[in-house]
Amino acid sequence: MAEVRILLVDDEEFYLKVFSDMLAGRSCRVFTARSAEEALGVLTRETVDVMLTDLVMEGMDGLALAERVRALYPWVDVVVITQRDDVRLAVRSMKMGVFEYLVKPVDRDELLLTLDRLLERRRLQDRQNKLLDESLEYLQAQTVYRRCLDILSTLDFETLCEMILRHLCQATGAQGGLLWLCAPETRPGAAEAFHLAGYRGLVSPQEYPSTVALAQPALRESLASGRPFFADPSAVLEMPRRVSAEALFIPLFADERPIGLLLMLDKLREDFSERDQNIAATIAQFSTIALKNSRRFQALERVGVRDPGTSAFNLSYFIDYAGKEIYKARRYGRAFSLVHLVLDRFDFLREHLRPEVCRQIAQKLSACLGRVVRDSDVLARVADPEYYVLLPETDAMGVRSFMRRNQEAFEADAFLGRMARDYGLSLTQGAASFPQDGEDFDELLATCRDEMSRARVSVYRKLRLADRGFWDAVSLLLGSPEDYRVELPRASEAYRLSEAEDGGSAHLLLPEPTFLGIEEQVALQAADLPERRALLYSLGGTLGGEPRPLERILDRSERARGYLIGRRAGDGRQQAHPAITRVYVDDESVDRFRVLLVLAEHLSYACLGAHLEPGTLCAFHSCDRTLVEGLVTKLQAHYNFQRQFWP
Repeated sequence: MAEVRILLVDDEEFYLKVFSDMLAGRSCRVFTARSAEEALGVLTRETVDVMLTDLVMEGMDGLALAERVRALYPWVDVVVITQRDDVRLAVRSMKMGVFEYLVKPVDRDELLLTLDRLLERRRLQDRQNKLLDESLEYLQAQTVYRRCLDILSTLDFETLCEMILRHLCQATGAQGGLLWLCAPETRPGAAEAFHLAGYRGLVSPQEYPSTVALAQPALRESLASGRPFFADPSAVLEMPRRVSAEALFIPLFADERPIGLLLMLDKLREDFSERDQNIAATIAQFSTIALKNSRRFQALERVGVRDPGTSAFNLSYFIDYAGKEIYKARRYGRAFSLVHLVLDRFDFLREHLRPEVCRQIAQKLSACLGRVVRDSDVLARVADPEYYVLLPETDAMGVRSFMRRNQEAFEADAFLGRMARDYGLSLTQGAASFPQDGEDFDELLATCRDEMSRARVSVYRKLRLADRGFWDAVSLLLGSPEDYRVELPRASEAYRLSEAEDGGSAHLLLPEPTFLGIEEQVALQAADLPERRALLYSLGGTLGGEPRPLERILDRSERARGYLIGRRAGDGRQQAHPAITRVYVDDESVDRFRVLLVLAEHLSYACLGAHLEPGTLCAFHSCDRTLVEGLVTKLQAHYNFQRQFWP
């Protein structure tokens, strides 16, 4: 048994010695004090278990001392000793929390019996407290494991991410949390970075990186232990500014490989403790298992909901997936795009060709799309041959590049190309991006169908420009000088077909200085929304030392890129521009024509001009997006530029 520490308080030295002698044979350490004030001083310096105090003393009496000790040191048991055998005084002492009331002269056996009873009570209290602590620990462990079972109970990936954050925040008392996860193992570079998969509580996700590279030295060093750790988020995540005090990081490991990272922030009323660290480690183990199961289930689900003939998903799965993607895009401020594509004239071919030929057309189209889509994209078959494609993390310019790759794959296939030449088979596509083109699936799909309708009547298709080179297409669109001198019904067929009833495409005579004014106004519109991407080409004329309107204006937009193409004038020296590239060519076409092409997330425009007479251009302009994209593609091919809509 541990040594008992006893404090004797009496203003008479005689009684202090008597009581000390009575306790001499016991396993205890005795402190003495001649006054209440001295006793309080001892209590501040030493740890005491029991205090025996006289009732009547000069200054502060024994009851006042007992009351003070019970208030300041509640673990100290108090025994009062007095010469007065007063029941009311004894009752008053007991109400103050005094353990025993002894009357002098005190017998040794009586004193030792009182101490034994007191120590027995302390042992029982300690045992009770231990059992209570064990019970609380057991209940807490049960609560933690109930949380873990709840996490294991779901296979839906988005629900699981939210559930992991909710249970960890509740278990650790965090007021906010974020979760980053690596991409599925089937995707290239999956093990190189974590991507934001969810957040909860009082946290602004914009203040934290959406992607965390595992190559960051601070993060790699912190993850080495595989255990939850305390750190400053700004240091570990290499953020430009401090956003929170020390936080709790929880790595997720599967097969000795990091698959995710959790960050718990702003614990309520206190700092994170070692207990929080242990709880987080337990929940993290179960969360890792649940995430692996969810990813496996997703893979099996994708296999089970694919069309056996085309390997595309069925429509019900696609609509369900699109609903989840819309929810994530709204919650995390992300972009995604939807593409609707169909083979025009396929119904005609179905009526006039053998069924096996039609099946081969559908299979060839499916194979072409399969080579273009990414692992993260969702391709769904609506009917033969009609498809929806959902492109996560893809904005308006990104989806245009995807549609171009689809068209190139279609044209590159020998069988489909022959069907296109012989029977007029054509691939029609429409795209919509969240949120600028719609806030729900129906709105996005309606936007896709509207674009498909416009593509079918596009000048690009009417004039069959796909089979022509860039400058041939420009010449055909502009027509001959004679077309501008006669009435429309007497003009050439190409001139008439390129005119749109709604005014979206038209011919006009244009003073040459006005062309630069149009270039300036279009550049202003492209730069008007600096967060939107834009691509601009200006061809023709000479490029000297003076800056063009395009160069003056695009300084305002961080996401616009422009190309000036023309002959070099003088030394042609020009200071490097952050958004404009000058391309000097020795080509007669840039002397004859002026071309302005603008392709942006919110804008598409083409303005073509040819010298009719000094100071005057015969011009054609259009906001036909299909035409603009086709001309940009042909221009890039003609001058060997990067074949994409965003450099």
